[in-house]
Amino acid sequence: MDMTTTDIGHRLRTEREVAFEQLYEACFPRAAQLVKALGGDYEDAKDIFQDALVILYEKAVEGRLDIQSSASAYVLGIVKHLWVRQRGRDAHLLSFSELEQQIDIPDGFYQEPERPRLRLFRFLAAAGRRCMDILQAFYYQQLPLQEIAEEFGFSSTRSATVQKYKCLEKIREQVKEKAFRYEEVVE
Repeated sequence: MDMTTTDIGHRLRTEREVAFEQLYEACFPRAAQLVKALGGDYEDAKDIFQDALVILYEKAVEGRLDIQSSASAYVLGIVKHLWVRQRGRDAHLLSFSELEQQIDIPDGFYQEPERPRLRLFRFLAAAGRRCMDILQAFYYQQLPLQEIAEEFGFSSTRSATVQKYKCLEKIREQVKEKAFRYEEVVE
């Protein structure tokens, strides 16, 4: 397909679908080969070719279409320009798998971050089994303090309240201590 600048510009403005079909038939196979030769794949070629057709169409509608050779060569030039520009923009990006192949990371180098729930259970366990049971009864089972006092053998509801408070204080102290140690390491 070797249409003149006037012919392709007119076709794109008046019979856009027909012009696009002709451009696809004439140019896409060579555009796909070009993108593949430059390191792309079929999906990349489709995307780049679509972008090239949009640019061609916009120039035709605006009256700025200036083709010096053939329409096919012009479209292929746009495809090449777009692909090279995209590859240059993405050249600094490496996937993690590619990056890991380039450098040797020893096994066990990365530590799994501790999930907040596990950290909470560690604090509860460090406060003692009895504290964990009292707090679980109060917060998770939502038992009234009177029942907690009876179940755990406290003399009154007030004793159960005081014990619950002491358990919470143990946990708060551990959290503060852990945060203090973390700040020392960071500084």
